[in-house]
Amino acid sequence: MRFKKMASTAMILAMATGLAACSSNNNSGPAESGAAATTEPATSTSAPANVELRVLTDGSIGIGEGVVSDLLPKKKEALIADETLAPRVTEADFTYTQGQAVSNPNVFGYFYQDIINENLKAKNITVSVEDWGWGDTLTQKETAAFLAGNVPDIIVGETQMPGFAQQGQLEPFPDDMAAEIREKLAPAAWKPMEYDGKIYGLAAQPGVSSLFWNKALVKEAGIDPDKAPATWDEWLADLKKVNETGKGKFYGGGVYAGPNAGGYLRYGPLLLINNGGFADDQGQPVFNSEANVKTVEFLKELNAVHPAGLMANQSEGAYFDAFKKGQIAYLIDGPWRAGESATLGIDYGMATIPLSADGKASNITIGAAFNSVPTGSKNKEAAFEYIRQMYSEEIQNLIADTGTRSPVLKSVAETDTYKQDHPEMYQHYLAMSGDVQGLPTFAKSDAQVWQFFGDAVTKALMTDGDIKGILDDAQAKAEKLTK
Repeated sequence: MRFKKMASTAMILAMATGLAACSSNNNSGPAESGAAATTEPATSTSAPANVELRVLTDGSIGIGEGVVSDLLPKKKEALIADETLAPRVTEADFTYTQGQAVSNPNVFGYFYQDIINENLKAKNITVSVEDWGWGDTLTQKETAAFLAGNVPDIIVGETQMPGFAQQGQLEPFPDDMAAEIREKLAPAAWKPMEYDGKIYGLAAQPGVSSLFWNKALVKEAGIDPDKAPATWDEWLADLKKVNETGKGKFYGGGVYAGPNAGGYLRYGPLLLINNGGFADDQGQPVFNSEANVKTVEFLKELNAVHPAGLMANQSEGAYFDAFKKGQIAYLIDGPWRAGESATLGIDYGMATIPLSADGKASNITIGAAFNSVPTGSKNKEAAFEYIRQMYSEEIQNLIADTGTRSPVLKSVAETDTYKQDHPEMYQHYLAMSGDVQGLPTFAKSDAQVWQFFGDAVTKALMTDGDIKGILDDAQAKAEKLTK
């Protein structure tokens, strides 16, 4: 994905209006170690100074806030004591051998942090983690931190991260590290954070969307529950069969298309598959392209096999609840849908998203926690060492052995063992290795331009208006702001 440079100061000030600066912590933390006197020449016994690294974490690897070495035993006790977890965590779950399945996915974050912490301790790097939330809250805090000049050594985020890169707020990865990443990792891990030939962020366990279906509902409609539709025509035919069989008790379903990031992330792959998209490489909208018009026409057909109002519901939670409750048979979502369905006892299928008649396999990263080093980091060398740990064989094998996400390291994901033990997640890995993009950032007024498109798609789905005319109107409104 390519980005267009934007004026960073004005944009950041606009985003951060009314925000207080984030709390200040001293993150340089050098602890000098003196050398012992010696009569031997030309040999230094000085130990390298310790570096305290401030790292923002996301929920999937969160263990609290503070020094990781202090947090790990507390996190272990809290996990064992938490009666709300399913499955419950026991002492036995904290035994893990590489190559064997992690017994309880709820301990993934503990193992993840423990592995990185031990490896960095050997390099005199102390890791201190912070949790600034997610979504808009995280973006606002990070923006305020840039303004205040008080940023952690590593920040994390999803759709906001490409914008930070184009604003010049992030440090490009060292050339040798970038070359290694391009060679050894699936594109979904880094491609959405590539700008002007440089990489500015990495996700250790990104997601892309897949097609999921409830096998019981599909079978009831007389469809082979183990066979995925390969084309849009096949998929629509299956959806209609389920809808007719359900007679109002359950529906075909399809894809969430609400006017928000949750919707753009789910139906966005359909635009790309059909040779359309949201923006060009200059950050200008391409809402009313012929390909997009055809895709929105297809979305309108999908809307007819949903409960009224569900597909374009403002709340994505309502849509996914319908799948959990057996009210819709098909949906497009990230890889976590597999684990959640298994926990709920849903016999599900998982496959790549069907293709349009003239389409190509394409996808958009979803649930991808990109880690980046801000230009204001006081410990850049140590920060990049942390990111190297994220794609190490130890961490990538842990991801593979946990089974809820796909590893991105080719040497782990492309083994015969992984293919045999995790056939569905291997298909997910293959989807991460193709044409994968992130949501684009528009040249100006990003949030408002996105809303123009989201509202236009909702109007197309919910009314009998001319779809081409609706998208033309959205395009005209967007161009007034971006050009």
